[in-house]
Amino acid sequence: MYSKYLSQVLCLLLLLLAWYAQALDKAPSIFYPLPTQAQGKVFVAQNLFLGDEGGIWIHDVHGKVVFFDGQNILPRRGSVLAQDSGHIAYFDNAFWSYVENEVYRTYPAQHRELVFSLTAGSVIKNIGASNGFIWLTDDAHFYTYNIQTKRIDTYPLSDMYQFNQVSQLTINDAKFLLSKWVLATNAGVYLSDGESFSHVLSSKKHFIEKLYFSAKNRELIVGTLNGALIIDIKNPNSQQPKRIGYSHVLSLAETDNEYWVGTEDGLFVYSFLTNNVVKLESNDQDSNGLPGNQIYSLVNDLQGGIWIATDKGIRYFSLFGFRFERNQQPQLIHNQIKKIVPRLDKKGYWVLTNQGLYQFDSNWNKIKLLFNLPINDFVQLSNTSLWLATHEGLVVYNLETEAEESSHLPLNLRTAGILHLTLDNNGLLWGANENQLWSYDVGANTLTNYGIDWFVDAFLPAKVTLLKATQRGLFIGTDHGVYTLNQGKIVFRRPTSGYGRSVNILEGSNGDIWFASSYGLFNLSHDRNEFNSIPLAEDNISPKCLAESQEGIWLTSSNGISLYNQQGDIKKHYAAPHGLIHNEFQSGVCTSSIIDNKAWLLSGSLFGLLRVSPDKLVTATPPNTSIIFSQISIDHTPVMIGRSRFHPLELKYGSSISFLFGSLPESRTQSLEFRIEGDGQWQPLEGSQLTLDHLLPGDYRILVRDNTQYPQNSTMNSLSFVVAKPWYLSSWAILFYSIIVLGCVAVASLWRSHWVAKANRELKSQVALKTEQLRHQSKIVLTNNHQLRKQLQIRHVFVEQMLDSISPTLDQLIYRTQLNQLGRLERLAQKVKRELTLLRNVRSDKASTQQIYDLSIILNSSIDSWRDEFDKAEITLVVNNELKQSYIESESFNFDLIFNTLLSDAVNRLYRNQSLQIHCYERERRLFVVIIDSGDQMMNSSVDGSTSGFEQEELHQLMRSSGGEIHIFSSSERNLTELSWPSVDLLTEESEAIELEDAAEKVTIDPLEKEWLKKVELLIQQYYSDPEFSTSSAAKLLFVSERSLQRRFKAVTGKTFKEYLNEVRLEKACQRLLAGEKISQVAFDSGFNDPSYFSQRFKHHFGLSPTQFIDDNE
Repeated sequence: MYSKYLSQVLCLLLLLLAWYAQALDKAPSIFYPLPTQAQGKVFVAQNLFLGDEGGIWIHDVHGKVVFFDGQNILPRRGSVLAQDSGHIAYFDNAFWSYVENEVYRTYPAQHRELVFSLTAGSVIKNIGASNGFIWLTDDAHFYTYNIQTKRIDTYPLSDMYQFNQVSQLTINDAKFLLSKWVLATNAGVYLSDGESFSHVLSSKKHFIEKLYFSAKNRELIVGTLNGALIIDIKNPNSQQPKRIGYSHVLSLAETDNEYWVGTEDGLFVYSFLTNNVVKLESNDQDSNGLPGNQIYSLVNDLQGGIWIATDKGIRYFSLFGFRFERNQQPQLIHNQIKKIVPRLDKKGYWVLTNQGLYQFDSNWNKIKLLFNLPINDFVQLSNTSLWLATHEGLVVYNLETEAEESSHLPLNLRTAGILHLTLDNNGLLWGANENQLWSYDVGANTLTNYGIDWFVDAFLPAKVTLLKATQRGLFIGTDHGVYTLNQGKIVFRRPTSGYGRSVNILEGSNGDIWFASSYGLFNLSHDRNEFNSIPLAEDNISPKCLAESQEGIWLTSSNGISLYNQQGDIKKHYAAPHGLIHNEFQSGVCTSSIIDNKAWLLSGSLFGLLRVSPDKLVTATPPNTSIIFSQISIDHTPVMIGRSRFHPLELKYGSSISFLFGSLPESRTQSLEFRIEGDGQWQPLEGSQLTLDHLLPGDYRILVRDNTQYPQNSTMNSLSFVVAKPWYLSSWAILFYSIIVLGCVAVASLWRSHWVAKANRELKSQVALKTEQLRHQSKIVLTNNHQLRKQLQIRHVFVEQMLDSISPTLDQLIYRTQLNQLGRLERLAQKVKRELTLLRNVRSDKASTQQIYDLSIILNSSIDSWRDEFDKAEITLVVNNELKQSYIESESFNFDLIFNTLLSDAVNRLYRNQSLQIHCYERERRLFVVIIDSGDQMMNSSVDGSTSGFEQEELHQLMRSSGGEIHIFSSSERNLTELSWPSVDLLTEESEAIELEDAAEKVTIDPLEKEWLKKVELLIQQYYSDPEFSTSSAAKLLFVSERSLQRRFKAVTGKTFKEYLNEVRLEKACQRLLAGEKISQVAFDSGFNDPSYFSQRFKHHFGLSPTQFIDDNE
């Protein structure tokens, strides 16, 4: 059925080509150029293609293909195609092109791939896409390629030549409608019929450029040389076809409510609702106009806008912009609008321009110029009078008589220039020039002048920018802030100085006062006397004007129109590219009104007067802003432009991935935020590019959205990609690593166990050795302690026995003294002297001087000390001492150690009820001490061959050092130890002992030498603290030579002068340390330059360092 209808439609084509009779409406429109135009770059496109996820593909007249994302042209140089082509098709996210007989498919930023080839020798002339097909044509055939089934169908063109006389048939366009192909050629229209085409006779030989089929309306739009025709394929004869335009049609497009037709003579729009055709016009010289008349391509972006390619560049038109009506009458375009006020009779408006004051009706059709002279401001006091502020003074104009009535005014008002006027609710007319303020009571005809002294001196020179009378008094806007006049007082509101020049003031319906200034927006609450800052839609934009409607407070600014609620919150914002232009609104020129029961918001624009219905604007939904993945680069190499493929990207581990974002249709500065799926928090993105590095292997999905400060229908976009696992992170690699790790752990464990076992064995042996050593050491220490106690006991017993032996002699001395037996007294004194000498010699300082000892007394002392031990052990001690005189001579006193060792060993070897015999006798001038016992054999008494902790070799050494000999005879039955020393006869050696004693006496010192020594000591006491004081300085002070001083001091004291000086210094230092002085200070005060040297000398003299000395005495 549809084929029948289609045939009928095509048959009427010839009749429709010659018909044209219609009237056109013209509507001024705003067209937005690409951002590259500001950089001097103009793209002339022969075709535009809509990206599948947004953005526009541009196929220019040079055959290059680039992508526009709202901000960037990609690539920045060259084309996404390997070779430039004048004919291409775009379908399924790819570009289709041809070379000779080969057809290629190219995904952006990818290499082209050969899809199929025609018969060798064929040369393709044109290519296109329609409903899942790629169609091609050469000189002899028409080809179709089904992208899904990959089937190629061939239609010969030979039958088509019989219907015309052209030498070369050219197929300009082709559409697959329902089940047939419709071809637009240079010789009419042809319809497929099986494998051939039939000519529509009614089309004759006319040139057909474009075809478009509306699936929504079931209409076919045919582009001819004389406009486009709309044919309903269901009822082709039910109505007369509608013609759009009157020139050669180059492009066709469809929106929700219109058909768009691009011709060689402009752009036409046909509305489905009104059936009206409107030609969109603009100023070619303006950057927001539509330059050129040839419309090469039209594309609906499906987001409320149309992309338009002309012979002079590319433009974007927002369908949302139809809501903004622009009145471009010459009186409003060529003259700057200064003020708009609704008339009191609600029948129109007063419009003040730099040319004069105009009166408009409600439809803006009737225009009347009331005054053709410069007017600064005006107010309407009633339906019959207007009060005009001019440079010559105040003028009262009667609307009924159309005459001036200013004679009754005071002279100052009629002659002085006036810039601003406002009328309050009390009937007072307020006026001002640049720096003077006055009020005029219309009823009483009285004038009050406030002068110029009310300006704050810090802001002079200053001038008034506007006046606004409200219920809260008069507000005076100046170039540096706002003043208020209430109850006759003018007060400067200092918080307003930070907002700069006052532009506009509005009193809201709730009593709040809103202020628009150069640097921001703020208001004064009706219930609080404080100013509140109001946020703007964007930072660093300039407010222009304020108006109020039922929907809220409207603000025009350099960035568009914003809607606020009474609390100061932004509810809506409208800006480019949705019908408005940046910086188009004029300062202080706006108003809201209700005329003929219709609410309007009016604003002065650089391009005339802009009018919009606020209720319709609020209820309308602004177009969505799509976030586009414009370009994706891996390791800084582009791999995808325009999101051409949808399967996940895969990148190698360690590679970086970079995303370049765009947004359409709003191409303003983006404020984006992103997150990776799985992360809960959104992160802000500065700029339009994001780079991710050092990603772990796995699947990722990145989400991006627009972050706006005001309500805006913004969409969120996402892209998935995969980071591949490297071979060393694969499952087999991990298994291999695990095996290696386990093997290493096993080997390490075996080695460690072996090492630990070895270390344990060594440690065990060392512990055993140390334990044994400690056992022996403890045994020896205990024995030595016991022997030392016994040795000390022996010393005490020896001293007691010596004192006991001396006591009788002393008694004899006393007795003989009483009898005056002098001779006997001398011998007794000599005996006491000898015994005291023996007592003095009892020491073990290992001096090399031979001393005389009484062996009998020493032996008896030792036996007496051990007698209790033998009694406890129940061992009988038998002593046989035959010695009469037992003096021996030795260099060291170690007899007590020798006897202590032997007696201790006997106690350990003998058993109960055994006896120890000690025999003492003299033979051949040797003194013998023989010890006999029947205990254990001495050689076997200990494992280490020692006797009471001493090695037997050490015992022999002790005997040799004492000048004696020892012989040990040991067997299992008896042990015999023989000790012997040479005896000394004290009677023969008496004179020698007396001489030695005399030599030991102190040398007497001459009195003269004592006086000299005292002088030297005083000198040392005086100068010892001087580090420079020495032997040489002392010799100078004593007036002797240094050598003489040293020799004489040595002879008197037995010490050198330096030794004596150091001893004095150290003794003084010791006293100072005890007094609590610091070590370093004591060193310097005692004559030492170096504290470390002082510490060394102190330790050498006292045996411990100064620090230790102080610690011990604390």
